[in-house]
Amino acid sequence: MSNAITAAVLVAALAMGLWLVGVEANPRFDDMGILAGIIVLTSGALSAIRPRAALIIGALVGLPIPIVEAIRFENYAALAALMFALAGAFAGAYVGIVVRRSIQVDERIARGPGG
Repeated sequence: MSNAITAAVLVAALAMGLWLVGVEANPRFDDMGILAGIIVLTSGALSAIRPRAALIIGALVGLPIPIVEAIRFENYAALAALMFALAGAFAGAYVGIVVRRSIQVDERIARGPGG
């Protein structure tokens, strides 16, 4: 079951990364702040679901934009997208771990001392 969840999260991360390339490549789109926020929130949410895959999730969400920008324009400033994705992924992984541990503690308290 956990392998299926990991696979679904990784596919969602890659799909989001590719979708973000399309959004960023649109000549009518000029708000990079919103794009950076979407990158951080997406990688954070997916990493909260599967914290052990945070590095891979960050790469799948954040790498497509710099790769396309480097090929099209030889612009390496787009590597900032990767940094935003990794920051969001690691923050999301931390939140996911904290939430899981707090749920486990609550379950132990609910069972009582003998359970």
